[in-house]
Amino acid sequence: MKRLITTFAFCAAFISASAHVHAGAAPLEPSAEPIHVALLQTAPVVQQHAKTEAFGAPSPFSSIKVSSAPAVCSPETESRAVFYSYTGSAPAEPSLPSCSAQITEVEHPLPAFQVAEASLDGAAEAVESGLPGVPIVVNKNVESFIRYFQTSGRKYFEKWLGRSADYMTMLQGILRENGLPEDLSYIAFIESGLNPTVRSRANAVGMWQFIKGTATRYGLRVDWWIDERMDPEKATYAAAKYFKNLYGMFGSWYLAAASYNAGEGRVSRAIKKHGTEDFWELASQRKPLHRETREYVPKYLAALTIAKDPELYGFSAIEYGEGLQYEKVKVSQATDLRVIAEAAGASVEDIKKLNPELLRWFTPPNYPGYEIKIPAGTAEQFRENMTKLPPAKRIAFVQHKVRRGETLSKLSKKYGAETSAISYLNNISSTKKLKPGTMLMVPVRADNNAKKKRRNVAEIVTRMNIPS
Repeated sequence: MKRLITTFAFCAAFISASAHVHAGAAPLEPSAEPIHVALLQTAPVVQQHAKTEAFGAPSPFSSIKVSSAPAVCSPETESRAVFYSYTGSAPAEPSLPSCSAQITEVEHPLPAFQVAEASLDGAAEAVESGLPGVPIVVNKNVESFIRYFQTSGRKYFEKWLGRSADYMTMLQGILRENGLPEDLSYIAFIESGLNPTVRSRANAVGMWQFIKGTATRYGLRVDWWIDERMDPEKATYAAAKYFKNLYGMFGSWYLAAASYNAGEGRVSRAIKKHGTEDFWELASQRKPLHRETREYVPKYLAALTIAKDPELYGFSAIEYGEGLQYEKVKVSQATDLRVIAEAAGASVEDIKKLNPELLRWFTPPNYPGYEIKIPAGTAEQFRENMTKLPPAKRIAFVQHKVRRGETLSKLSKKYGAETSAISYLNNISSTKKLKPGTMLMVPVRADNNAKKKRRNVAEIVTRMNIPS
């Protein structure tokens, strides 16, 4: 009861504020819902109208769901707790019920949104055991990106939706585990289109588009052997840590998202220069934030809105992925992917798809407890087969004695190994002239029959302190 009184007291302070909208599917119960579910607007009937302005631009709203709030109704003002749903057009003659009226519903072409000004973010009740949810604002900028995704950007968005079946359940589970709003998962839509191997012109990599410095700061390993920015699971855990820090700095998901795009420093300077922590106010200025950052939040909100109900926005013929089902098993030393695939009864392509972070044809050395993903239901078979496999057959390295006139390029062609692999493994420059008599370790596939006569030194190499 105390919470209810507090709720209505808060609402009464915003008698002249713009309408706020709830995104729930079920009819609203003003006497039972917390503030974060529905920000109530109360005003005398004579002052209330269906068309309103949000964030400086006209936005059409109609009274799709209207309910009275008895605790704030009075004979003098006949106030209401009015709930609005976005429709795309306002009714010509809005009609409001009396305090005793029941909830009414009208057919609408677009889904209901929760609309809240950025300045009211703090009013949202915290998600259970976590941080506040992301307020979904619908303004002209968001509407513009909704239209873009429905038209010229449609082919891209269809691909993103198709990948969502493979990754979104996992992404949202990790965010929820870390006490973060699941809706942050849709940032991966606009960052990478849910492509775990994409690389930007600025060398940002993976589903969450980490640059190397940020990735290593949040615990991802990036070296010649492996790039965990391309591991959807590990990268999402890193992104969750980053989002927590950004929200801790700015106290707003919109500013946190903008910082994820532009960097904390730029957003902090923009706030200081213009004296406001309202993202929409900052975005209205041309200089403090680049255009990409100004458009980042509305683009994200548009993607989120469509992805939650694709068919409602015309995306009804999507070829969804089957969903990635996998188990993780520990690999104690560097092991050829072909050996792993054979032990699991899978194809090499299956193993590579489940482990896009692996840059070479084997698992990384000097990585205690490394877990590789294999198809679901194959772990027991994998372990049984691997116990029968001698360590030296898990990956093959040959020991080569350099002859006069040999170069790294010639060795690369001879063994089918990359020049960079040989130089990295032996800690030598790729341009260094090889001295006759030098012993080099050359990685080859474990099933390379052409090299069987050469000395296999996998056990030696995998126990060396190979630089990473």
